[in-house]
Amino acid sequence: MKKRLACLLALVWTLLSTAHATCDDPKPLRLSVIPKKSQETVAREYRPLLSALEKSLGRRVELVHSNSYTTSIEGLVERSIDIAELGPAAYAIAKKRDPAITPFATLSQAPGHFSDAPNSYRALLITRAGQGLDKLENLRGKTLNLIDPASTSGALIPRQAIATLTGSSLEGYFQRISYAGSHDRAIQSVQRGIVDAAFVSSRRVDEAIRTGTLNPDELKIVWRSEPIAYDPFVYRSNLCNPLVERIRRTFFNDTPALQAMFKDLKAHGFTAVTDDNYRDVRALHDSIQ
Repeated sequence: MKKRLACLLALVWTLLSTAHATCDDPKPLRLSVIPKKSQETVAREYRPLLSALEKSLGRRVELVHSNSYTTSIEGLVERSIDIAELGPAAYAIAKKRDPAITPFATLSQAPGHFSDAPNSYRALLITRAGQGLDKLENLRGKTLNLIDPASTSGALIPRQAIATLTGSSLEGYFQRISYAGSHDRAIQSVQRGIVDAAFVSSRRVDEAIRTGTLNPDELKIVWRSEPIAYDPFVYRSNLCNPLVERIRRTFFNDTPALQAMFKDLKAHGFTAVTDDNYRDVRALHDSIQ
């Protein structure tokens, strides 16, 4: 009897050990944010979230700086990044490569000058005021900034919009197209006259107006998209379920540390999301590939 009990206990231990070995419990935990802003700004704004995660998870949490949207996507797929804030199109790309990547949260933000809903934003085609470029037909043969090939408002939506509105591709309609790498740099390029126009996120234009780096009278809004679901936070495949649950609780707990972050970001808090929130963007991405 004792021998059978010992064998049974050994079997249970083996099964539990095997189950634990099939999931990842990374230490440190690595979080990445697509380059919408400068690295310094992201590090300052997201420090409260990293501190809250460190306290909740009992481990160090590293902010991994991504030089491009692709860097964040590759990190998730290759499991060198554990959590990431992606744009909707970047999520669509990551999800296609690894269906187990899961969206779980997004920031609910205060409406701004050009963003009229808390959980969505718009793609804007902007030009500098006073240049006679306030209509799309006046931009034929001009120079354009996009953001990144995996950007929603700065690449994916513009390709669909220009094809629909003009019957031409972006490359066929504009004389030269360049990638700014971030929305802030694209806005500055228009301000300084480096390019004639740019497709950018309304949230980043609102932020530039709020911080005083942009006067709304400096710009002309040539075109704006329909609302786009705001950027998802996602976790990669193969994280252990207890870790995922603690990550979720940290995001949705009403802690003083996160309140300070929300105040800095002009956000109300985190809102839960699922893949359903991004199905339209995923379908659009698949249709133009």
